[in-house]
Amino acid sequence: MGLVTDVRVRQPAKNDLVGRRFRVAGVGAGFEGTIGMRLLDPRGRVLATGSAQSSGGGVGVGEFATTLELDRSPRAGTRCLLEVFGDNPGLPDEGPSPGFDTRRVEVIVFPDLAGWLLYRVEPGDTLSGIVRKLRDFGRFTVPQVVAANPRITDPDHIEVGWRLRIPLKR
Repeated sequence: MGLVTDVRVRQPAKNDLVGRRFRVAGVGAGFEGTIGMRLLDPRGRVLATGSAQSSGGGVGVGEFATTLELDRSPRAGTRCLLEVFGDNPGLPDEGPSPGFDTRRVEVIVFPDLAGWLLYRVEPGDTLSGIVRKLRDFGRFTVPQVVAANPRITDPDHIEVGWRLRIPLKR
């Protein structure tokens, strides 16, 4: 029989900002329809685990969605790896680890994230100037703004027209 399984993550997308609790959604299949997931810190330590049921049931690919909640919170702006996979009840003796059709998505964790502002860089702007200009909206730092925006490779270099995410705390 030529049937195959698959898992695809629709949310979050690569480099999305996520908080202590965030939504994971996509399409997939796993043993008895179970989709597993875990969030790893940069050292590979597990910060959260969870699962969801695929609407395809035990045999078909279908939509899934759940909320993942961190057991431990990393420092604001930490790049973490979300792994989503078809559940593998044969572990540890058989099959791939952590499961079948594993998909990996890099996310940026801000544990107290309430959302973010979008700011378009204007002529003469610097990151420290932007932080000062927006201080009435919340407390954030230049390193946090850099962490939230992977396109910034040098904090002393931003370009007019760039749209920057400014993380807001709860």
